[in-house]
Amino acid sequence: MTMAKVPKKQTIDRSSSIPLYKQIKQILIEELQSAGNGETGQPFSTEQELVQRFHVSRAPVRQALKELADEGYVYRERAKGTFPVQELPIRPPGLELGGLVGFLRDQGLDCNSIVLSVERVFPTENLCSLLRLDPMDSVLRISRLILLKGKPLVWTQTYLLVPENFQPDEIELEEVESVFTLLERERGILVSRGDHQIYSSGADPEEAQILDIRKKDPTLVMETKLYTRNDSLLGWRRAVHRAGDYKLSFTVNR
Repeated sequence: MTMAKVPKKQTIDRSSSIPLYKQIKQILIEELQSAGNGETGQPFSTEQELVQRFHVSRAPVRQALKELADEGYVYRERAKGTFPVQELPIRPPGLELGGLVGFLRDQGLDCNSIVLSVERVFPTENLCSLLRLDPMDSVLRISRLILLKGKPLVWTQTYLLVPENFQPDEIELEEVESVFTLLERERGILVSRGDHQIYSSGADPEEAQILDIRKKDPTLVMETKLYTRNDSLLGWRRAVHRAGDYKLSFTVNR
């Protein structure tokens, strides 16, 4: 009888200039992704097991596990251990603005986006209040649908206070996957911060149609004020998520 080969586990390269915790983190990410849809509810390696495996102190192991948790690859429960996240796509709290599609792809998920429209519009009363605008100040509105495995996941509407001659088309935006990348590359405008408000809501008729859910079905809404590097308010975004297909992951310290 032929014995099945056990895959050889990767180890760190002590001659590399890459910090130990980054090497450990990358190895663990690759192992989590290659595990596929393994058993859920099973704890990940403990700190002590990783210390023994990589022959390092606890500090780089703890840093690697902290970043894995911050980025949504694992979650931690006190006195129980660290567990891989496998059931739903996760958004970590420190995710780069406009980086959701790339992040989900890095987790091995089939994710892409479609730009539904790009147009200049006059702000609503609510938007005037949020962005301190005059009703006759036009803003650039970008409507984008993010899909997971070909099915709607998130609908975003982004409103930006940018010059009228900045008018990218759908093809340009789909190529870069984020208007923020285009703004920085073409205009030198860096969106460096987003202040979020998150709440649950029932889908209105338009949201239900775009997300392929029923009217008044639960949604997770994230509204974000967008700021430049010099702390100037540049815009506002409203992202509506299918509530049952999505998770937010964050850590609270005491």
